[in-house]
Amino acid sequence: MTTYDRPKPAGMPTWTDLITPEIDAARAFYQAVFHWEYDISGPEFGGYTNARIGSGITAGLSGPPEGAPPVPASWSLYFASADLEADVAKAVELGATVIAPPMEVGTFGGWAICSDPTGGVFGLWKSKDHIGFTLSDELGATTWYELYSPNAQQARDFYAALLGAEAEPLPGDLEYYALKHGETQMAGIMQIDPAWGNMPAHWVMYFMVANADATVATVTEHGGKIMGNIDDSPFGRIAALSDPQGAIFKILEPPAR
Repeated sequence: MTTYDRPKPAGMPTWTDLITPEIDAARAFYQAVFHWEYDISGPEFGGYTNARIGSGITAGLSGPPEGAPPVPASWSLYFASADLEADVAKAVELGATVIAPPMEVGTFGGWAICSDPTGGVFGLWKSKDHIGFTLSDELGATTWYELYSPNAQQARDFYAALLGAEAEPLPGDLEYYALKHGETQMAGIMQIDPAWGNMPAHWVMYFMVANADATVATVTEHGGKIMGNIDDSPFGRIAALSDPQGAIFKILEPPAR
C-alpha cells in the first residue's frame, strides 16, 4: 500500500478518472466491484465524484461536460505537473496535440488534456487542494498504468522526454518498455500487435484485487464483460475487462507471498 499526503513529483502518475455517459450506473458498478465509497461534488462541478477506500481517494468519475458531444466511456491517466503552461508547450514541441488547454478547476488545481504523437490521450494535473489519488497499490486502487501504442518506440521517446523519465525495455515476446524515475517503475508502454485488430492507442489502468476469478464473476454479474481470459503472469493474475458502458480497465491479483 502506498499513501500520499502531498503532491506527487512532476512527471509521476497522479490521478485517473472515468468519463462515462451514465454516471449513476457507473458508480453502482464500481462500488460493487471495488467496494468504493463516494464523495460527490455539487452542481458547480457537475457532480464530479471522488471514489474512496476508507479515507484514501483512489479515482474520479464524471459524466460528460454539459453541452459536450457524446463520447465513449473511458478511463484517463494524468501526470503531475509543476508548470502546466510549460509542460503543454513542451508536449506540443515533442509532437503532441492539445485537446483541452490548461484550465483552473476552482481551488482544486489545474489540468490540460493532450494526445501523444501516436494517438494516446493523457492528462496533466497541477495540484492545489486536490493532490490526486492519496492511495495506490491497495485492494480496489490503481497499481499500474499501461499505454498500448501502434508505435511503442515513438511513444517511449515522447513520454521519456516529457516526463523526465528513463525507458527500460523488458524481456519477453512483446515489445514493452517500463518508464522509470530512478529505480521506481511508474508506467509501461506496449507495442500493439497487428493481429489484435484495429486497436487505437490508449492508456489502461490496472486495479489491484484479492481474487481475479471472483472479481471477474462480480464484473459479469453486474453487466460488465471479460475481454479474453484470466492470464497468469510473473506479476500475478491479470484480466482485461469492460464496464457496462464500455470503459476498459484491467485487474491484477498479486502473487501470493
